Amino acid sequence: MTGFVRASLLGLGLAVVALLIWRAGVGVVLSMLTHVGWRLAAVAAIYAAHVTIRAWALWRTMLDRRVRFTDVLRIRLSGEAVETLTFTGPFLAEPVKGWLLVRRGVDTAAAFAAVITEYLLYAVMAAVLAVIALWLLLTRHALPSGFASVLGVVLILTIAFLGAFTFASTTGIGLIAPGLRAIGIVLGWSRAQRAADDFRAVEDLIIRFLHGHPARLAEVLAIEAAAHALLVADVIVAVAGLGFSISRVGAVIVEGGVKVVDVAFAFVPGQLGASEGAYAWLAGAVGLPTAAGLSLALVRRFRGWLVALAGLVVLTMIGDASRS
Repeated sequence: MTGFVRASLLGLGLAVVALLIWRAGVGVVLSMLTHVGWRLAAVAAIYAAHVTIRAWALWRTMLDRRVRFTDVLRIRLSGEAVETLTFTGPFLAEPVKGWLLVRRGVDTAAAFAAVITEYLLYAVMAAVLAVIALWLLLTRHALPSGFASVLGVVLILTIAFLGAFTFASTTGIGLIAPGLRAIGIVLGWSRAQRAADDFRAVEDLIIRFLHGHPARLAEVLAIEAAAHALLVADVIVAVAGLGFSISRVGAVIVEGGVKVVDVAFAFVPGQLGASEGAYAWLAGAVGLPTAAGLSLALVRRFRGWLVALAGLVVLTMIGDASRS
């Protein structure tokens, strides 16, 4: 994505956020944000725990561990800083994690296989949560006219992703390298074959983990489920800080619904604007005011930036240590 396109999307996202705040009422949103008070620290602490648990998951995906957990946690925090503060999402943050693991002495293929495996398993549990949220929305008839069919398609695609994961983990047959070869008609056959060959060593390690270590796979999936559970708790605490209450089912709908938007608008830097709009809409679907959903989105951005700033400090310390 070119710098101009990124800047344009960021500008558009900021404009959407400003429009949403204006329509919800600037004073109303500011009042809600002010009401959060000390709970912002609690929400940030929950999110920091979420990041720590994901670091644990990454550490457990490394079958031949040569890195201490504390180092993996530093790397995970550094990735959080890159992901949040550059508005690039996982597109830059995940490679940075792999690169930092390589600098810690991990083989290149093993480092990137661990990073991709952790992200894949996190995505699997996110898909499970999204399926639950979409199903609840569909069965509750909480969707505007025309949205049910769209979300029905999204639900089918999400289930298909889970099916592909189940196929790869149970059969030991990788799908990424063959998929790269299959798109040769777009990339060019020689380029697609070269990309598939380059990725084969990494995918072999991923499949080795998924198919050859079922107990470890189940463990990491449980860890990722705990990470997502903390995000659901994060919603409950943040909404309480805004002066409202939300049930656990409602929090699952909000968190799961937002995950769908994050995937659909992955091309938008930081999902700026799209995420705020989704929160506003989902708030209405669970009986909260639109302004509460928008304020929730802003609170979660603030707590993400707080954790990311801590990660930036860690990233700077890593850089200083490597030069000493």
